[in-house]
Amino acid sequence: MNGPAAPATLVMVRSFDAPVEDVYRLWTDSALVGRWWGIKGSTIPRCELDVRVGGKWRIDMQAPNGKIYPNAGEYLEVVPNERLVYTDVPDPTIAEWRGEPPQPRRNVVRFVQQDGRTVVTLEIHFATAADRERMLALGMQHGLGQALDRLEALIASVERVPPP
Repeated sequence: MNGPAAPATLVMVRSFDAPVEDVYRLWTDSALVGRWWGIKGSTIPRCELDVRVGGKWRIDMQAPNGKIYPNAGEYLEVVPNERLVYTDVPDPTIAEWRGEPPQPRRNVVRFVQQDGRTVVTLEIHFATAADRERMLALGMQHGLGQALDRLEALIASVERVPPP
């Protein structure tokens, strides 16, 4: 189920065939996030995650055309295997913003074990409905879907994610 919960919110839900601990680790271990995060065909030359309240994160996605898109923010809430809340602050140097980047947004990721699977709900709370529409027009929902597809493929390719 995908769709808006409010005019300035985007909600995406995906179920994965793995225990919640494995899926949570795939969202919080920088070596693993770098293997699935981003659009199809992209690479992640930089992935730094300090997963704690007040910790910063930075993920640079290199698109198939070679262009690098920096992404960064701060963790606001961390409840292992249950919930992550973090900001996503648009890099003002990205050309697509034409000098007017959207305002920072707040992402809420919930992990729920259900019938042997993990249901992940991603809520993206935009500062304004206009920011939401702008990001959707740029293909954000499609790109997030591709990233979740990559996560699903990674889960399917391994028996289980080994502990750290």
